[in-house]
Amino acid sequence: MRNKNLRVHGITKISRRIDVEHMHPYGKYLGILREDFGHICGYCGKSEVVTKNAFEIDHFVPTRLAPEKEDDYSNLVYACYECNRKKTGKWPSGDKNIQFVDGKGFVDPATDEYDKNLERDEDGNMVGKTSAGKYMVEIGFEFNKRPMKEIYKAMLLIEKKHQLEEKIKTLSGEEQQQYMEFSIALEQFQQTLFENKE
Repeated sequence: MRNKNLRVHGITKISRRIDVEHMHPYGKYLGILREDFGHICGYCGKSEVVTKNAFEIDHFVPTRLAPEKEDDYSNLVYACYECNRKKTGKWPSGDKNIQFVDGKGFVDPATDEYDKNLERDEDGNMVGKTSAGKYMVEIGFEFNKRPMKEIYKAMLLIEKKHQLEEKIKTLSGEEQQQYMEFSIALEQFQQTLFENKE
């Protein structure tokens, strides 16, 4: 049976805190932004533990269109290196006040709207559920050209590996074999991600 609604963020609920003291430069927000985003990329849901690249701060509405929002915490997104590079200054409307034009645009990942626009299929690939979701998959972040399935599976394997490591001293022969299989598969996924610069 197909699981139809895999959230991009899995069980993590992203929510920016609202009473944040203003800081300048915006890089000072990194620690609390990281906590608010649950140590995952707001756009693709990639966990910090699955990448070799540092995470960064993205400006949801690009600063070239809204320089006044450069230090505005509500405009910041904790993003993996690759998502931040793919999005860069893209903003289809060209107007900071217009989020979508002809169904193209970006959805803030710290809102409930994100789940209404994007999901994962059962393999972990990103799927656009709306025009904006399809824009993000195909153009905004190019999820359809990136190894999203491998990232998702690597995250699942890392979680299973951590669970097994908790029991490592009491492993049976069968569990030891399973642990070795997970470790080998994980190393292969990590190598694929490294080679794809994710």
